[in-house]
Amino acid sequence: MVNPSKIFITGGISSGKSKYAEEQALSIYKASFGGGLSPSSDLGPARPGHNPLHFIATARIENLDSEMLLKIKRHKEKRSGIFIVHENFEDLPAAIDAVYKSFENKNGIILIDSLTLWLSSIFKNLSDFDFAQEAVLRLSKYLKEIKCSVITVADSLGFNMVPADVYLRKFIELNGLMEQELSALSDKACCIIAGNPVSLK
Repeated sequence: MVNPSKIFITGGISSGKSKYAEEQALSIYKASFGGGLSPSSDLGPARPGHNPLHFIATARIENLDSEMLLKIKRHKEKRSGIFIVHENFEDLPAAIDAVYKSFENKNGIILIDSLTLWLSSIFKNLSDFDFAQEAVLRLSKYLKEIKCSVITVADSLGFNMVPADVYLRKFIELNGLMEQELSALSDKACCIIAGNPVSLK
C-alpha cells in the first residue's frame, strides 16, 4: 500500500463534500489496491472480509426526521457499492477501531461521514459540553495514531451569523474545535464550495 493518507473535508450543507470524499477514497483504493481499475462503481460490490475500503456513516437513524432520512436515502443510492458500510452503531471510536483491527497489516481506507452529525449525537444538552469536548479530543488523538488512510467529513458552520440560542453557539464552538483538530492531524485539508475543492493545506 502507498503511504496512508489523512484527509479532512469540510464545507457547507449540500456543497458536494460526500461526493468528493468518496472520490478521494476510491482514488486511494485504486493507487493502493486496484492496479489498473478506475475509481468508480465498476470496481464491483463490497466483499466483507476481502475489502479494505470502509464507509462509516455516523447518522443514528432513530434520531432523524423525515427530511434527513430522505437525504440519507439519496446518499446511499449515489454511493459506490464497493464500500463496506457501517451505520447505526452505538460508539463511533469503537466502530472505527473494529474496522482498523480488521485490516490485514493495517492496510485500508476508512471514510467517516459526517462528524458533525456524530457531534450532534453526543452534544444534546448544554450540560454535555465538557463530555463532548473531551470526546472530540480523544477521537482526534486516536485518528492521528492509527496507520491506515482516514478521510473525515464535517460541516463548516463558522461562516454563519452568530445565533441567539446559547446551545447553537456552543455547538458551533465544538464543531469549530473538531474541525481544527481534524485539519491538524490530516496531511490534506480542503473546503468544498459549490462542488469545487479549495485547498486549505
